[in-house]
Amino acid sequence: MNKGLIASAALAGGVLVALNPALAQDEEEFGTLRQRLKIEQEFGAGDNLGLEVPGEGSTSLSTTRLTYGLESKTRIQELALAIGGALRFGNVAEGNTLKTGFTDPLIGLRYLRDTGNADFSVDLDYRQTDISLSAPLWTFLDQDGIIRPPRDFGNIRGSGERRGYNFDTQLELGKKAPFGMRFTAGTNGVDYVDATDPSLTDYDYTNLGASALFRFNPLTTGYIDLYYQTYDNQDSLNTERVTETLQAGFDRVLSARSVLSFRAGYTDVDTTITNPFTRIESQTKESGPSGSISYVTEMPNGDFAANFDLTQNFEGQRGTLRFSRSLTLPTGSLSGNIGLTSFDSSDPEFIGGISWRHQMPSSSINIRLSRDVYTDENDEDRFSNYLVAGYSHDINSVSSLTADLSLSYNESTPSLESTQRATAVLVYNHTLTRDWSMNAGIEYNMLDEEPDGRADSTSVFFGVARNFDWTN
Repeated sequence: MNKGLIASAALAGGVLVALNPALAQDEEEFGTLRQRLKIEQEFGAGDNLGLEVPGEGSTSLSTTRLTYGLESKTRIQELALAIGGALRFGNVAEGNTLKTGFTDPLIGLRYLRDTGNADFSVDLDYRQTDISLSAPLWTFLDQDGIIRPPRDFGNIRGSGERRGYNFDTQLELGKKAPFGMRFTAGTNGVDYVDATDPSLTDYDYTNLGASALFRFNPLTTGYIDLYYQTYDNQDSLNTERVTETLQAGFDRVLSARSVLSFRAGYTDVDTTITNPFTRIESQTKESGPSGSISYVTEMPNGDFAANFDLTQNFEGQRGTLRFSRSLTLPTGSLSGNIGLTSFDSSDPEFIGGISWRHQMPSSSINIRLSRDVYTDENDEDRFSNYLVAGYSHDINSVSSLTADLSLSYNESTPSLESTQRATAVLVYNHTLTRDWSMNAGIEYNMLDEEPDGRADSTSVFFGVARNFDWTN
């Protein structure tokens, strides 16, 4: 019901998050197998969960979630696994297709093997979630604190089931040899089941890559990179797209603290659409140079970076110039970036962001503000503006209060209207015993889009959870 439970389900797909911090391993504990079984029970009630206009009525739910995770690490390989699911029952508002019974299955797998001269990795993530219980923006922060929402975040609305999947694998050979090879493959996408919003259509990406590495000396490595990507969207035009890129370049260590990288090449983009009435296919082609140049240097209290990217997609060419700076502070950190981006020689537009984290004796605060270009589920560039803020306060040794806020404004594209979203959550957390915990809170959600207008939703929740941990 609440995003506290839904967020934990989403994060469990990133298996390391599900296992950490309690299952984190030190380098001195190689060979240790750590396991966790987590049981959560939650009760919640809310109105207009699908953010429909007009509102859809009230929903009350009881959700029992079970998640299992394991992590093992040796000197040459790492394995992490998370699986889970939930039993959900309750009264669902009329018109909402939220699923009850067994729901929200998830599986996450990460495997890495590094023998020194070669490495192999696999990352797999599959999860089913209900559209009207989608996770808030702050759950999509990566390990570097950068907001990386799913492609359909700006367009998700209504109810139904969302089945998201991601698979990536990489093999690198000759890591210590004068000549090496790197191969990558992956696929990611989303399928929608019983979605009430007809604009939500299934989409899929497939990626293949191969790189030849030439280590001329300890300071200089040359590259020849080949990338192949397919995109398929089951929209009314049955859009299919193939992108091929060939680039060459180098990485050069300028000093003990500075690195220069350069890539230059060419990209072809072929798009095929099908007329929904005549079923006649038509094709378009966009081609042009692509590449990047970046400079990164370590400074006494952080890093500085400057980079320029030239990319090609089915709409044309985009150039982006960006400067970044990060600072380590006595009680936290501060980082920011600022730049300009231009599409097909149009007037440059501002992009940038700032992230601030501050730790106090019994509380902490973090703020992230970003304006950048993201690729949405229609494979279109879209300007998105995000604000994520969080505050936590330790009331005493067993109780805490957390407050989170996210605001987003996704600007319009040729296929989509602009959307504004807001989520605010206030949660009281209490540790009952060493293994048992509880939380209670209130959540507010808002969606404002053209031409439907504004929709609001408020919900309350209460939950208890227990962890069972084993170490072998």
